[in-house]
Amino acid sequence: MIRIPFKTSASLLAALLTGCMVGPDYRKPDPVLPDRWTPSRDASNQLQTADISTLMTWWKTFKDPELERLIESARNENLDLKMVGLRIDQARAEQSANRGALYPKISGVGDVARVSNLLPFNIPQGGANPTATTNSFNYFLSGFDAVWEIDLFGRLRHKLEASKAETQASAEEYREAMMLISAEIGRDYSRYRGLQNQRDLLLERHRLLQQTEKLIENRVENGLEPLDRLARAKAQSETIQGELRSVEGGITTSRQDIEKLTGKKPNALLMRLTETRDIPMSDERRLLTQPADTLRLRPDIRSAELQLQAATSRQGAAIAELFPKISIAAFLGIRNTDLENLFRSSSFAWASGSSISQPIFNFGQIRAGIDLAEARQREAYFDYEKTVLEALHECESTLIEFLKEEKRKEDLERSTSALHQAANMAEARYRGGLGTLQDALSAQISANEERARLIESRVLLAQKLIAVYKAIGGGGQSPIRIEEEPLRPWG
Repeated sequence: MIRIPFKTSASLLAALLTGCMVGPDYRKPDPVLPDRWTPSRDASNQLQTADISTLMTWWKTFKDPELERLIESARNENLDLKMVGLRIDQARAEQSANRGALYPKISGVGDVARVSNLLPFNIPQGGANPTATTNSFNYFLSGFDAVWEIDLFGRLRHKLEASKAETQASAEEYREAMMLISAEIGRDYSRYRGLQNQRDLLLERHRLLQQTEKLIENRVENGLEPLDRLARAKAQSETIQGELRSVEGGITTSRQDIEKLTGKKPNALLMRLTETRDIPMSDERRLLTQPADTLRLRPDIRSAELQLQAATSRQGAAIAELFPKISIAAFLGIRNTDLENLFRSSSFAWASGSSISQPIFNFGQIRAGIDLAEARQREAYFDYEKTVLEALHECESTLIEFLKEEKRKEDLERSTSALHQAANMAEARYRGGLGTLQDALSAQISANEERARLIESRVLLAQKLIAVYKAIGGGGQSPIRIEEEPLRPWG
């Protein structure tokens, strides 16, 4: 007789079980990607590749301490993010349950019963009168039951693989939620600061229009201006008043949006954000210019790929339902019909057995389950392809919009500078007696309006840069790996 060492036999059994797994093997999809984004091929754009750690905290490149504090607060206190984080715990619990199904189940049992004898003869009663008979008796049993389903065809292992992929996908969904919240805070904060600056410009413009209105009113009284000119000046002043109310409402709405994202009550940030500050800007030009790097980092693509892996594993589990289920059972304990003799050595009992169950007639139930799993696997594959395609379009469009807005901002900066110089010259002429106050006020109003357009462009530029960071997967955290919980035989 040849003796096989335990470790060797265990390895052979594991290899046998692995080799018997039925169903499709998951293969990582390999989409066809361009080598670089279209805007990055233009040397004039000066785009360089960034490291992942910089992208994960892109808001630090804006050098705005308030923005950094708000984003950190949102990542710690946002209620939606906390709920998404709990989905990781749910997925890990399901993964642990599927892993536990692979191991034997041992239960402690204890039975006490009064059994009526259904056989056509009596059983000796024993005790003080050994000749007496009865057709009923007591039954006492205590011990341990063990049941183990041998996963020969991989049904349980496929389910475990699916749950592992879904747990990791839930972690990617958490990363995506962090990314979206960071970007939303950045957009709302940029809009809030932009509206504050717009409000200050509108107040200045309103003051200039009121001065112009007084000048025109004097000229109308002296018959130097027609009356309709005064009406138009008053209408402009009223229009500015309406714009001011709209901007004030926008400031309140933006602040409340920030408060909701950071998990704070209404007006909790009122005093903290009252002071007008500059719009946050970043000169960082380091981005992910290679699509392959972006796809490896974006959490939505990683999540879609993991969902495809889970659907493929569940397809294998559905196919394994066609094959037999083999189980081994055992009992070890004591049993007797007399409680006084229950704990004697003669009451020791053990039993073992095995069972095999092969589905024969189920009227297409298993086949329907296979068809359902296959359809879901195909749906997951198409969802992955769609996610990749949308990511490619999003990255291309956001990069192009950002670079175009950057050029527009540069043009507005030049025109604003020119109009500011013109306003200074008009004021100098007025003070030198070579020009009128009305001309000086008109030049200042034109410069004010151009500065308003520049502020709008700066807000859009900041928001479009944030959209670029979001498109390339920045603002979440580095891809994480969820470790399995320790195996607990009890519980």
